[in-house]
Amino acid sequence: MPPAVAASLQDSGLLAAIAQETDDAIFSKDAQGRYQFANRAALEAIRLPLGQVIGHTDADLLDADIARRIMQVDQRVLGRGETVEVEEGIPGADGTLSYWSSRKAPLRDAQGRIVGLIGIARNVTARKQAELRADADRLKLQMAIQAAGLVTAEIDYRTNQNHISGELARLMELGDGPMVVPRQAIFDRIHPDDRERYLEAIRRTTAPGSHGHLAIDVRALMPSGTLKWLHIVLQVTFTEIDGELKPDRGICAAADVTEKMVAERKMRTAQRMTEGVIENAGALVWAKDLEGRFILSNQAWRRLHGLTEEAARDITDDVVFGPRIAAQLRENDRRVIASGEPVVVHEKAEVHGRSVTYRSHKFPLFDEAGRVHAVCGVSTDITEVVEADRRKDEFIATLAHELRNPLAPIRNGLEILKRLPDVPAQAGKVRDMMDRQLAHLVRLVDDLLDVSRITRDKLEMRMKPVTLQEIVDHAVESSRPAIDASGHTLQVQLPGRPIRIEGDLTRLAQVVSNLLNNSAKYTPPGGRIDVNARFQGDHVCIEVTDNGAGIAADKLPHVFDLFSQVDRTMHQAQGGLGIGLWLVQKLVEMHRGSITAKSAGPGKGSTFTLKLPAALG
Repeated sequence: MPPAVAASLQDSGLLAAIAQETDDAIFSKDAQGRYQFANRAALEAIRLPLGQVIGHTDADLLDADIARRIMQVDQRVLGRGETVEVEEGIPGADGTLSYWSSRKAPLRDAQGRIVGLIGIARNVTARKQAELRADADRLKLQMAIQAAGLVTAEIDYRTNQNHISGELARLMELGDGPMVVPRQAIFDRIHPDDRERYLEAIRRTTAPGSHGHLAIDVRALMPSGTLKWLHIVLQVTFTEIDGELKPDRGICAAADVTEKMVAERKMRTAQRMTEGVIENAGALVWAKDLEGRFILSNQAWRRLHGLTEEAARDITDDVVFGPRIAAQLRENDRRVIASGEPVVVHEKAEVHGRSVTYRSHKFPLFDEAGRVHAVCGVSTDITEVVEADRRKDEFIATLAHELRNPLAPIRNGLEILKRLPDVPAQAGKVRDMMDRQLAHLVRLVDDLLDVSRITRDKLEMRMKPVTLQEIVDHAVESSRPAIDASGHTLQVQLPGRPIRIEGDLTRLAQVVSNLLNNSAKYTPPGGRIDVNARFQGDHVCIEVTDNGAGIAADKLPHVFDLFSQVDRTMHQAQGGLGIGLWLVQKLVEMHRGSITAKSAGPGKGSTFTLKLPAALG
């Protein structure tokens, strides 16, 4: 699987699921070596959860010596722009090493500057361990040959006898020590399905005029029922008998390469499985070279466009979609080629006379030199989802307007009732209750209208310099009735120096007011609400803290979701549409700010921290 497949995996969709399920470790780091992405296999390799990995370097996560070696390789990529292939060992909790074959390439921005690296690593522990054992066995054999004149097996072709060492005897389950056996004894161990191939190789090696050298992998079936893969190396010497060269002696060595062969077979199986997943995926999977010619397409893509695999090869978007749509698709492809980074885009196309919207994950494929040589993509038809979103937004907008129309006469009627003299006390209480509920309904309708405007990108922002004091004053004035009605104590602490913020006063006051209303709503009567502000670099942080119901840890990530009903155990009856905090987050983001929520748990209050760009006034 190409390295960049994983970089887009954090978003969503089929490609993310494939990347998370692959056994290959996929990761990326920024220019300082801090992890920016790691898939499941990468996290399992270093045995840490995602939250402890992202934003940290290998020096933070691994043993110092291991981390130093990895970071030295990373520096070749980040400092020199090299694409590096290397095998790296990662220690486990029990001290054993797992080996990973890694390929790391630089990530560049639009100006060609290196901004990080992306890597893909495959677990080759079984192969590496098998290679290490095979190397050790070969070294032992060489040392034995050099030091004591011993060989694994010496074959006498004149007598058809094998003089085998104890090591080979044990390997072939012939005995525990050196012995002399007929050549047939070795042949009998060869698996029946490999015997003809083995005999043919021996005949060629021992034929007159042959170079006398053989290297072959065959299966051996032992008396115990064990199946082993053997790598056999044979060197034959010849002598002239009656004017004809004939085999005289042979020196043979054998190594058990079962684990290596099994590991390689698993790798080939995994590759075929990956190819099968791509070919049979419901999403459209394809790849194009730098000239825009299709070099890969899966069955779903070819079936959609009515093409055979042969006809699809080297075809272009101009032929498939026409020049107008092809120009848009090529522009997105060029973004990937120029940046060397993946993108996720919505692309419109005409397919069989039908307008279709695709969510396309596009990512680069790199050659051995680290250069982009193709663009690969996974496209999913989201036409129905887009249409459903459009209808939902229209419904919300229509609903909000239809609800707002009758509110004006109701409000006018209440204003008239307020001016009537000598209203009975009970009627006055009912009128005041209706006034409060009407104000609540107006806020709900206004929130629905704001949701509609934001989702349709029609919310107007009147940006101008405003002071933090103005924002808080407007917010407190708006929220004071709700705070006083519950008997809460409100404390406001702002910096002594004036703070100016470039923003929409009404919207920023709405943000703080929503946070105050939220605290008032979920804090038992007689609670405490604090508003504190402080400088943090070139930003101002505004904290709204209460001692109310609090939020469970597993609910915190969802408090800003649209229509989210995060259960506040102490105040389940409070209800709400789940709009206010979503609006807060969207309005803050429109001011280039951020908002976070934290809580020690149910019943322990909560703190919302608003961060906005600020300047001294």
